[in-house]
Parts: sequence; structure tokens; C-alpha cells
Amino acid sequence: MQCGTLQIMDLITESASSTRSIINAHKGELACIAINNEGTLVATASEKGTLIRIFDIQRGGSKALLELRRGADPANIYCINFSPDSHFMCVSSDKGTVHIFAVKESKLNKRSKFQKMGFLGQVGQYVESQWGLTNFTVPAECACICAFGPCNSGGKSAQEWGRSVYAVCVDGTFHKYIFNPDGNCNREAFDVFLDIGNDIDF
Repeated sequence: MQCGTLQIMDLITESASSTRSIINAHKGELACIAINNEGTLVATASEKGTLIRIFDIQRGGSKALLELRRGADPANIYCINFSPDSHFMCVSSDKGTVHIFAVKESKLNKRSKFQKMGFLGQVGQYVESQWGLTNFTVPAECACICAFGPCNSGGKSAQEWGRSVYAVCVDGTFHKYIFNPDGNCNREAFDVFLDIGNDIDF
């Protein structure tokens, strides 16, 4: 297979001779992949780590549904996760930032003020990418996994009380943030589950 491509097949219904979908996701090597709960969307990041692309598996993934920009500088992507309802996606990297993107309502994502300028050439492609809805920080250069969790809604709708995102890092820190569709993101919980110093002394 070509560098940066995915091969999609249904192991239950497809035989060895069945047609398989090939997705040309990135020009470079793939570094991280995630599939939503329904198995309808796949998100990919390359070793460069600046862009996350989302493809529709059911339509063969011929073209990316969304191109989401984590940042301008290269980064190692540690984790990509869809929310249970596939409305949002979180991404962690060695830059010490967990980015949250809107998937279903992508208009919620931030965009560059220069997006409508047609004379920017390659820079125009850069600013046309969608940026995160919001983000929060964790220890830099510390491997971290992130995922969505439940909130105590108190009978309110998701639009009113927001959603929770967890991040657990190899330094033993636990982070819980609550974010809203308007981009507000606040820390609700923090803890340290592992005292690395004690392990080293032992």
C-alpha cells in the first residue's frame, strides 16, 4: 500500500475477494487513527501531526469530510477520540495541549480571519483549515490519552450544561474539563494518581 493510505473492510460481511475501500489520507506515514462508535467515520493524523482528517467510511472515504488543524508546528499525536455520539473529537499531542473539535456542527470550530482571501496561495490552504472549538493544557512532552465522559447534567440539555473531557498523562496526572458549544472550557477536577518520585527512590 502507498504511504499514508488506509484500507477499510468489513471483516464480518466481506470475503477475501470483496472490494475494499482505500483512503488516501496523508502524504506522510500515519501516526494515529480513530474510528467512531458506529464505525462510520475514521480520523487520521500523520507523523507531521499538524492536520487531522475525518473520512466517511460508508462513502468510501474518497474525500475528507473535514480537515482539522491542530497547529502550525509539527507534533507527535498521542491520541484521537470521538465522543460517543460523534458530535465532537479530542486530540492530544506532545505540545501539552488537548484540542477539542466539533464534528457534526463544524461551524462551531474556529477559522482564520484570512480565510476568505483568495490571493494567499499555499498560505490560503493553511488558513482554510478549521481550528479547534476549544482546548486545554496538560504537561508538555508527556504522553497523554484523552476521552469524553459523562457530566452531571441536572436535567439540563447538553447545550446548557456542556460536555466533559478526561485526560490521563504518564506522569500520573488526571484532568477533567467541561466545555460548551460556545468554546468555554473550564477545569472541574485534577488529581495525581502516581508519585513518580517514590517509584524512582524505591
